[in-house]
Amino acid sequence: MAQRKDSKPAEHADKFLKMSDEERIKVLLEEFAQKKDDDWSSHLLPSLTLHSITPASPPTRPYPLVTFKFTVHPTHCNRLRNLHGGCAATLFDFCTSIPLALVARPGFWSYLGVSRTLNVTYLRPAPEGSTVLVECEIVGVGKRLCTVRGTMRRVEDGTVLMVCEHGKVNTDPDVASKL
Repeated sequence: MAQRKDSKPAEHADKFLKMSDEERIKVLLEEFAQKKDDDWSSHLLPSLTLHSITPASPPTRPYPLVTFKFTVHPTHCNRLRNLHGGCAATLFDFCTSIPLALVARPGFWSYLGVSRTLNVTYLRPAPEGSTVLVECEIVGVGKRLCTVRGTMRRVEDGTVLMVCEHGKVNTDPDVASKL
């Protein structure tokens, strides 16, 4: 059997796909957190934890729901000491990509894709020191495109602070069919 040119990512994906849902998410959080100062979004990850995974429940929820907990620190804030809009968009970008790990299989979203659109609507501020929940739910997923919805809520009372819609493109290499 010929080895694929991208064998290191392929080996990682094969190992990754054998993990449980919770293990997959924890591995992703750990891997991204290790990027330190060479990645501009590295200051977000120490403040982000997995809160819960709600399994799919067809037909009302065909895909799992992943919820993260995030604490807003001064490095995440604008001059008004609220979560900066760009920081919120980056947080949504990362968090809404993670549910794809729970539906991934070889050739189908195992690399989590790349963004094609990210629309964020800011409804209320998230002040410095506040803790929020970021709920992420796959709206639809196909072979090449998907849409994921994100909702940021205040932990104390569940008030919606921001929402997003994230469109992604699958970047997985095609899997050779076996005859």
